[in-house]
Amino acid sequence: MTKVASTTAPPLSLASDICSDPGLLSVVAAQERAAALIAGPVASELGALGGLRGRISAEDVVSPTPLPPFDHSAMDGYAVASLGLEHVVRSRLAAGASGAPEALRPGEAARIFTGAPLPPGAVAVVMQERALRDGDRIRLEFQPEIGANIRRRGEDVAAGDVIVPAGVRLDARHLAILASAGVEAVAVRRPVVIGLMSTGDELLRPGEPLRPGRIHDANRPMLAAMLARPSHEVVDLGVAPDDRQALTKLLLDAAERCDAIVTSGATSVGEEDHLAAAVSAAGGRLDLARVALKPGKPVVVGNVGRAVLIGLPGNPFAALVAHMLIGRAALERLAGLSPRPLRPLPAVAAFGQRGPGARTEFAPAALLGADARGVLRVEKLGRGGSARLAPLIAADGLAVIPAGRDEIRPGDPIGFLPFEAALQL
Repeated sequence: MTKVASTTAPPLSLASDICSDPGLLSVVAAQERAAALIAGPVASELGALGGLRGRISAEDVVSPTPLPPFDHSAMDGYAVASLGLEHVVRSRLAAGASGAPEALRPGEAARIFTGAPLPPGAVAVVMQERALRDGDRIRLEFQPEIGANIRRRGEDVAAGDVIVPAGVRLDARHLAILASAGVEAVAVRRPVVIGLMSTGDELLRPGEPLRPGRIHDANRPMLAAMLARPSHEVVDLGVAPDDRQALTKLLLDAAERCDAIVTSGATSVGEEDHLAAAVSAAGGRLDLARVALKPGKPVVVGNVGRAVLIGLPGNPFAALVAHMLIGRAALERLAGLSPRPLRPLPAVAAFGQRGPGARTEFAPAALLGADARGVLRVEKLGRGGSARLAPLIAADGLAVIPAGRDEIRPGDPIGFLPFEAALQL
């Protein structure tokens, strides 16, 4: 995995709301159109702690108990009841021992281990390396400070504090604090059922022998991998033929069992692009948008029945970029996630090219390390083209080349989006 250098430069935006070409839709505007189709997130259900990883919290979760639940020792050592150097050891306290610890008086100490409850009267814990023991007496190397090495009840979380807010994807951090608070079940959004479909008579399933004029379908496996997570249930709808009636039937069937339908191909206005007509025939509505992305300009959003429809371009790299910026934003809202825009890292170009015009360009790129200021240097890979996949394999992420520039020269500021963020690996 490539290590990304740090920088103090401000984050760039992937999606400026300003688009210089009135015939193109900004990414922000396209995201807003897609989001407007979603009346609300899917319903919630109760999920047991062991199955929560990757699920979306549906409600704020409050802690029923303070954390820590009692005052305890932060290390192995001696709990002392006064700040003198000499103490008599009266007891031994281990984590998990039953019964309340005996109170200490000034001049007394208790042998104590990490996590053990603090005895009443103790004012500090001295690590064992700083105490010399002789029988039942200890002498300290220095006078302890009040409160040293003590973890106080509720210093991390008070009872009633929100420990996990609604609208977040649960991971190991959330499971740790839920378990610490004794929470065994949480309200989470049910998985979003997503129907995944490619379109085109030219497409074959991987493994089928190639025939003249036919290609293997790369988009469904790629998009299925991007969609694979516990908050989604992906339904493979196969390849739709370039036939309006057949596509209409597939869409109607999918709308009966899916919350969202993601298609690739047939988003343009050619004679063999039947998606718009099929959606209309199915009683749905469609918004055909030309988005200021390169690649990924033709993107469709709409609905068929209760299902949200996201139509991505047919070329694989264009489909990847369009889903990454627009499709994912819509599906995250449907899943109940709080908005979380992608933020490219500040970088400088290690290449030169003509400017991307009115569309922000995304290109496979390799990291070349950092310059003298600590800013990432990025090299563009391949010769461009929305159907090229080989440069993606050699890339560390995507170069983000801002719109509105006539020329990009080596050293010019650009953005870099690591695959860990772009693909949520």
